Amino acid sequence: KLDKVGAHDALKVLGDYVVGLDGKFIVDENSKQVYRFKGMKVSATKRQVAGWFEVGSYGVKNDIIGINTCNVDYKKTQEYAEIIRHYVRFFVPAGFNEGIALLHSFKGAGIKTLLYDLLRAEFLKKTRLNLQLNPLAYKKAFVSWEKASAKELRLTKFEGMSDLTDQIKKLGHKEQQLIIKPQSRATLGKFKDYLNPNSEEYKVVEYLSPMCAHVKVVVELGGKRRTFTIGRPADEQVCEIAIDEDDVTFIAGNPEAKSLHKWCAIVLQDLADALYPRMGVKV
Repeated sequence: KLDKVGAHDALKVLGDYVVGLDGKFIVDENSKQVYRFKGMKVSATKRQVAGWFEVGSYGVKNDIIGINTCNVDYKKTQEYAEIIRHYVRFFVPAGFNEGIALLHSFKGAGIKTLLYDLLRAEFLKKTRLNLQLNPLAYKKAFVSWEKASAKELRLTKFEGMSDLTDQIKKLGHKEQQLIIKPQSRATLGKFKDYLNPNSEEYKVVEYLSPMCAHVKVVVELGGKRRTFTIGRPADEQVCEIAIDEDDVTFIAGNPEAKSLHKWCAIVLQDLADALYPRMGVKV
């Protein structure tokens, strides 16, 4: 059980580590990455650790252009790194042998490998045991959402009809989406259909996926909506919940901390209900 790993509590091991490094940038010359934990908070009563993991890569020279002028405004040398903020949140409930980690990715770039390597090394040093951080499959994460009705398919950076997308691009540079909606009062099937390789919905997504960067399905159940990233082979499906701008405030392209933390609390409770069914676990 994670609260009794020998003489250690996994929550304290994680919390002490990330808080101890809070605010200090560390350069990893092997991976050519720089990182730091920022604003990490530990709640012993809720048994959670949350904050920001800021990561950047260096070692490659790039030009930085202004999107309005398309002129080179700045030259990034090999010694500079663009830092991306990733929200992280750990829930380590007492009495269970597994917890939940929410990791924020940005434009398809995640932090799991680097973060896992750091936490695994610290956990091994403190407890002499190995920490596992395994991807969560949709079917295990959201049993309650399987029967949710699909309301939209969103195809990001869709390139299937070049003449149409070329015209759309003339309207601006904002990331384009093709949104498919059902006829009035209809649905696009059930969420579970998009995870079943034998279904018509799965085959449609399989056909559309090579034409765009991401395929997302918006589902609704009991008045609540969730947006999930799909489009991978069934045996590679990992639970990815897209942040909807209707739920989280964005400032200069970044999610605002307070609203993101509030939204993640809702998602975390959904996951806890699925992973610890009928046990009354509250986050």
